[in-house]
Amino acid sequence: MIEIALIIFYILALLLLASSHWTVEPSLKKLIKVFSYTILVADTVLMYQHKYIDNVSLVLGISFSAISLFISTYTLEYVKIQHYPHVLELLMDFFLLSIITTYIAPSLVILAASWTIGEIIGYMLVKLGEEHSIEGSLTSSRGFIFTSTLTYELSVFTMIALSIVFTSASVGLRTLLEPFTTGEARITSNPYILPLLFLGFIVKTANIPLHFWLPSAHSSAPSPASAALSGLMVSLGYYGLLRILQYIDISPLIHPIAWFFTVVGVLSILYGGLQAIQQRDAKKLLAYSTIATDGFISLLFAHYIAFPSPTTLWTLILGILMHAAYKTTLFCEAGLVEAIYGTRYIHGIRGFVATSPLSTLGGILSIFTLLGVPGTIGFIAKIIPVFNAIELYGENPVFSMASLLGILAYIMTSALIALKYSHLYFGEPRARFEPLLKHIDRKTQMPVLTLGALNILFCFAIIGMGLSEIRLLLLLLTPLSLIALYITYMHFKIISKGLKQ
Repeated sequence: MIEIALIIFYILALLLLASSHWTVEPSLKKLIKVFSYTILVADTVLMYQHKYIDNVSLVLGISFSAISLFISTYTLEYVKIQHYPHVLELLMDFFLLSIITTYIAPSLVILAASWTIGEIIGYMLVKLGEEHSIEGSLTSSRGFIFTSTLTYELSVFTMIALSIVFTSASVGLRTLLEPFTTGEARITSNPYILPLLFLGFIVKTANIPLHFWLPSAHSSAPSPASAALSGLMVSLGYYGLLRILQYIDISPLIHPIAWFFTVVGVLSILYGGLQAIQQRDAKKLLAYSTIATDGFISLLFAHYIAFPSPTTLWTLILGILMHAAYKTTLFCEAGLVEAIYGTRYIHGIRGFVATSPLSTLGGILSIFTLLGVPGTIGFIAKIIPVFNAIELYGENPVFSMASLLGILAYIMTSALIALKYSHLYFGEPRARFEPLLKHIDRKTQMPVLTLGALNILFCFAIIGMGLSEIRLLLLLLTPLSLIALYITYMHFKIISKGLKQ
């Protein structure tokens, strides 16, 4: 009976999302979307309670449903101010739904099916952005479909082949249909086949040297699609690898694999960070910062591979949540910048706070995460890996030092990226980049503000992770985040009034 109820809930959420696009009244549209994503959250909780999914899927499913709701409501306003066809709204909701479904998929077959649907819709969104935008590459969609999508399909088919070749066909396919929570079905793989198995997932993480498809694809897509592609879908590479490891026995190759992710992680941090701080295009800057953050998450993944424990696992999840919170906010804000100024080139834009104060506040909260300000998820996601790396020194000094240097490199590069991006908020507006819109209404700014608030609210997701030391750290630092938020708000209020006078 519970299986039928779960399917009914999911279909109901899907139908509600579809029906919202035939509703004319904007407030009713938003209300239907709220109901739809709430039903998805309820479905996720029910699946967890009946042991179809584990707590990793629970945390990511609920968190990404919240982000998806705000991206979806942002899309309603974005379509109006950027004059996109209304099909963008429908594509975005189905795209977000496919991503959430992948994270809460109980088995590998459902994960692969929903991921494939997401890849196809992602290609359509990048193509739509190419056709609409006057800036950016015209070949981004081809790079996305041929690099990101096809390599992923190769890895999935390799996994299915392995399950059949190394077990009987019936047992192998039945294993792929079983929930991830039923246990670990180990398949011994030839080391020469592992690259094929991992290739698609590694390409999706956009680490060096398989990063080349990301900057043009993510910067060419419409801003809500860029937010979902970068903030939510890229991390599927790590999530997919986590699930694959439940099937494949890599114990003889643990250390080489951990070193591989450490090396590509450090290279991605350095390359992505250096490229990001040289960009003048806001979306290109954010796209390259995705490569840097993915490098950081690769270091966390390497920690989990080498020393699997609840602490290293949840540190990895925190890194994924941090990336989702700040990146979705800033990509959505970049869409407002482009609408207001008619360009994505932010090197000459100043005084954005006067035109869009609420979205600026959301953006600054994301900047706080990039800077690692105490009280934000960025602080916790960066400080815990430092302690983890130091603790590992006794067991593997070289690996520990390499990881620590990589983490410190990310802390520095992310701070530089944050400072470069934040220049657009303050200062006197420049004649070279006069805003086309003198003011943007509150309902357009609110989704960016709420996305920004998640950089603080996601800290409380830690409460469900069972890590007492992190809970204590959060408890001690929460007052600091509230004080910083109040001071920032008052500062913006004074500055925006001064710029308007």
